[in-house]
Amino acid sequence: MSQREELKAKILEFLAQQDPTVLISETDKEQLRFMIDELVPHTPVPEPINEQSKAAGVWVSLFASFGAKHSDDQPQHHTTNLAFLSFGNLPAATVHVTEVRQEIDADTKAYNNVIFLDNEDRSAQGVLVVHGRYSADDENPQRYSVAFSGVSLHGVEGQSDDELRQQFGLEPDTPLKKDFKPPALHSDIVYLDDDLRINFGGLKGFYVLLRAQRPAFSLAASAAA
Repeated sequence: MSQREELKAKILEFLAQQDPTVLISETDKEQLRFMIDELVPHTPVPEPINEQSKAAGVWVSLFASFGAKHSDDQPQHHTTNLAFLSFGNLPAATVHVTEVRQEIDADTKAYNNVIFLDNEDRSAQGVLVVHGRYSADDENPQRYSVAFSGVSLHGVEGQSDDELRQQFGLEPDTPLKKDFKPPALHSDIVYLDDDLRINFGGLKGFYVLLRAQRPAFSLAASAAA
């Protein structure tokens, strides 16, 4: 096993031992960041913006530390509300986050956050898509400059829009899709191989994602937008 493979295996084993319902300790987070810093120089794709197809696909979040104090202290599976997840564009209905994905497409430049949710009493499931597109930064071949510009809430069990609103405690006339002015954000892909991606975010956070061999939930909608 190469040094890169050994370092990667250590990170994956470390994350597999974490309880997704419990906030990672500061000590463990520091240890994870130390292991990541060891792995980053061994990335097989040092300039991902110049090899965009290698970053494309469906990625499941194994760890996310957003950096901003208001959103940093959350475990992978946690209780929050739609307003917080949607940049304030949907009502503050209580939801439980069960999985977070990113879905990237090199042709359309889609860069979507896809958040799988249970409603407050866990009787129904939904998916919140934060729609974004990326552009290249000519001075930094690791950087994806991302403009998130809309959110949409979807059912996963064949619900009608009215049923989805009722299940998630929304008023009957609540829009399930809203556009907004894109905030200026960026994320650097500092490590990338066939099945692991590590990003350093513009707000000093860091993210570990594993490629998922499953259909994209959001990319068809982004291509049509």
